[in-house]
Amino acid sequence: MELQLNEDRRKHPRAGRMGLVVRMEGETYEVSNWSMGGFLLDDYQGRLTPGALVTVGGIGCHISDMHDVELPARVVRTDDGIIAVTYLGLDAKAYDFLTDALGQCGEMRSLI
Repeated sequence: MELQLNEDRRKHPRAGRMGLVVRMEGETYEVSNWSMGGFLLDDYQGRLTPGALVTVGGIGCHISDMHDVELPARVVRTDDGIIAVTYLGLDAKAYDFLTDALGQCGEMRSLI
């Protein structure tokens, strides 16, 4: 099966509105945009650099509604407070949550 990428080279459609929070390195962040494949933060002031491995320890629609997870991830790019992270694997709990969150956390925006 050949991987089909949409026009902007993404494999997964992005959520159109914010509505996801993640916890990594003990800090919780509001996600700027996200997909089933990863997320982007535009307020990151940490020390992670491209290629760094990190574990996403929590995920939710709101800080008060975080689910504990252990998702291996990799930093794919950084730039002046911006960091893009891609999941290296999703467990069943995270996959189910993200699938549901596409409808519950925000309006889906198709980039195909």
